[in-house]
Amino acid sequence: MAKAKNKKAVPQSAEIKDKTPVIYVGPGARNSILSTYAIFADGIPAEFANDDVFKQLFVTPDKLNEARQAVGKKGTALNSFYQKAVEKLKGENK
Repeated sequence: MAKAKNKKAVPQSAEIKDKTPVIYVGPGARNSILSTYAIFADGIPAEFANDDVFKQLFVTPDKLNEARQAVGKKGTALNSFYQKAVEKLKGENK
C-alpha cells in the first residue's frame, strides 16, 4: 500500500495574485532587479510576469522555506527552473 504524501506543493506563479508580496528564489543577476531572496511588495515584476522560467521562481512569503529546500534538491520543479534561469542569465551576459 502506497503512503500518501502530505507535503504541500510550492505554489506556481498562476496561484499568486496581483499585488501579493513575493520573494524571488532564483539566481541573482547583474544589471537586473533580480537578487536572490529579493522581496517584491507588489507581486511579480511586469518584466518577468510572462517569462515561463523566471515567473516560477517567485513565491509567497509563507512558502519561502519550502521553496528554498526545493531549489536545492535535484529533481524538483523549482530546481529545474533555477537551472534554466542560470542558463538564460549566462546567455544574456555573453
